[in-house]
Amino acid sequence: MSIDLNFWKYQKDTYLDNAAVYQKACCDNEQVEGLEALPIEDILKETASAFHDWNGLDVFNYEEREGQGAFQISATPQTVRFDCYSMKQADMKRFSAVMSKFGCPLYDPQLGVRFDKIAAFLIDGAGEYKAQAERELSRLFPRLEVTTRVVSWDEYVRLSKEINCIEYNAMIHRAKKQTKVISYMRFGSAWTNRPCQCKTDQLEDQDKARQILEELLYKSMERVAKDFRERTYYE
Repeated sequence: MSIDLNFWKYQKDTYLDNAAVYQKACCDNEQVEGLEALPIEDILKETASAFHDWNGLDVFNYEEREGQGAFQISATPQTVRFDCYSMKQADMKRFSAVMSKFGCPLYDPQLGVRFDKIAAFLIDGAGEYKAQAERELSRLFPRLEVTTRVVSWDEYVRLSKEINCIEYNAMIHRAKKQTKVISYMRFGSAWTNRPCQCKTDQLEDQDKARQILEELLYKSMERVAKDFRERTYYE
């Protein structure tokens, strides 16, 4: 199975359609206005260092010493593309770590998403925990730019249709017997949804309720972050 992972860096105050950049710059090898020039020689050296335990056939081609994995590097002055063959997920995550040193987030065309931004929505009652959610998202995803908004459900439904980056949302659903704190993440064509719950009668004391709900929010966020890492090549 072949998977390609792609990297570029936007110039300051520039952000383009990522799918279009991928096609034109990474597939057609055309120059795209708004992309930075990359230090390709330094990137090749950093990749060689990260894969010192692999056989380097040359600076652009590597094979796993024991196993079936292999990859090929394609570079233009503005982009770097890794075509991966039968590689383990953990090994493919190394590319994201390498390229982060050069300010280049991962674009995964298999999922159709660039791993650079998270749009976070705290829906209705979850908005009371905006500061906590912002801190936790920054901790869980230290290289991603996070923007957070407190919205109603109707606002979320409308705004979510306009999102073209990674999306996170949290909501609190109170029922007669159980209350759930639900975290949801969508990253391109993939998604994860993780509820954490408690008995509603545990929330009768207001101060205790806030502590319990905050803890449930943290747990649900950690669980969607775990799913996110298990299903992507982001590191």
